[in-house]
Amino acid sequence: MLRRKLLSFPELSDRGVLHGRRQIDRLEAAGKFPKRVPIGSNRVGWVASEIEEWVDAAIARRSHASATERAA
Repeated sequence: MLRRKLLSFPELSDRGVLHGRRQIDRLEAAGKFPKRVPIGSNRVGWVASEIEEWVDAAIARRSHASATERAA
């Protein structure tokens, strides 16, 4: 059985997400951040593996942009 973990908002910063709640709301609405999962009354979480993939993609974009700038 695959074990998945949900992260609370404060745990996002431990995973490299340094945005505030409003920015995360905007990114989610634009489809640029993983969607939250309702976990109770007024509580949400984010799937840890999706957050890790999002951070990895941001790092990859930075690396690609740096390589492109060096090539120019």
